[in-house]
Amino acid sequence: MVNEDTLRNRIIRIIAATRFPFADQEDWGEGYATIVNDEVKRRGLDTEYAVVYPSIVITKPDGRVQELADIALAIEVDSSSVSRWRLLSERTGMGEREKKFFLYVPPGSEKKAQRLLEDNRISYAGLRVYSITDGILSVTPIKTPDSDYDHRIT
Repeated sequence: MVNEDTLRNRIIRIIAATRFPFADQEDWGEGYATIVNDEVKRRGLDTEYAVVYPSIVITKPDGRVQELADIALAIEVDSSSVSRWRLLSERTGMGEREKKFFLYVPPGSEKKAQRLLEDNRISYAGLRVYSITDGILSVTPIKTPDSDYDHRIT
């Protein structure tokens, strides 16, 4: 069995490669860069207390953050993650109606994650479930309050 850190890092890389942008996406911003924070922490967000590393960072050509995504393990889908998710939401760009923050959680965690996001008034563009079946990672959208375009199963 693969340990949780290795598994999360693999999931981060696959999601970044298949959803930021989607393989057939034609409206991906010119010069956008997709940066992963896996075993190597490449792009963090400075805070008053520490540097926070979202799982995936999308930057504009000038280096400003456009989108952020965080991949959570089941144990992290609880109230202790609310401050992190709020920070990530606040530090990302605006979509059509919501901040461009995407949260990916394992199966069985989606209702709790949605309740935590919404009860704490955290603006988010998408809540997704990631799952692995026979070695294949799939992503199922749970809620997409921003752009219908982002509501895709992969």
